[in-house]
Amino acid sequence: MKFLLASALLAISGSSAASEPAESMPVQFIGEWNAVVADCGTGNNDSVLEIEADHISYWESDGPIRAIVAHGRYEVALIAELSGEGETWLTTAQFKLSPREDKLVSTSIPGREFVRYRCPHSGSRSNISFKPNLLRKSA
Repeated sequence: MKFLLASALLAISGSSAASEPAESMPVQFIGEWNAVVADCGTGNNDSVLEIEADHISYWESDGPIRAIVAHGRYEVALIAELSGEGETWLTTAQFKLSPREDKLVSTSIPGREFVRYRCPHSGSRSNISFKPNLLRKSA
């Protein structure tokens, strides 16, 4: 099945020697993206998109990424198995990253582009360091 999905993605992204299946989402795409940077981390904007190494989350749907094809450093196509509102479905998505890696353009609908911006706190959840506050002993 993975071979069929990867073949479908190659057809989506165009066949080229620079296109190759990826094991997980390239790190430069990982993080939170939003059309309005001020809404990052708030859940106030339905344009929110969170990309992890093997998972993608939209406003009202999310799920595992089943196949990824990277075309160079700044372009990926994927197939994800999304769930939301009691339904589950396969979907495709294509993303282009700006050279500064701060703008993500969705090109999933031919002829239409949707722009999101990297959220300032963006990054892989596994890269976020957490240091607990030490409790003071009461005297």
